[in-house]
Amino acid sequence: MAVSKQEKTTTEKTVVKKKTTSMRESAAKSRAHAEKPRRVRKAAGIAKKPVDSVSAALKKEYHLVQPKNGGSFFTKSRKLTPGYFRSAWSELRQVTWPRRKETWRLVFAVFMFAIVVGTVIAVLDYGLEKLLRTIIF
Repeated sequence: MAVSKQEKTTTEKTVVKKKTTSMRESAAKSRAHAEKPRRVRKAAGIAKKPVDSVSAALKKEYHLVQPKNGGSFFTKSRKLTPGYFRSAWSELRQVTWPRRKETWRLVFAVFMFAIVVGTVIAVLDYGLEKLLRTIIF
């Protein structure tokens, strides 16, 4: 039996080799990936839009009654938010929040401090209990 050339090429599978990347190429790829905005920042930007519109409405000054000759309460311009909240918000915007890596370091430090202090208190409690039991009994 003779197999035609056309049938032979359709039954054979071609093997495709993946290109291996060098260290330089993978480093360049990771740098390019690092420059992209993170999902969290993107989501924060999307969530910020309605907050900004509400903030603009709250910062706006409103006149209850058109000013006339007198200087009563109703003739002055008012804002919807009290001064305390405005100043608290401005202070909150000045805070530099820690990054994820620094946050985990601080969490680890808190846990280690809690473990050390708990151990010291447990040892003192055990020692004082033994001391008082020998004195009382």
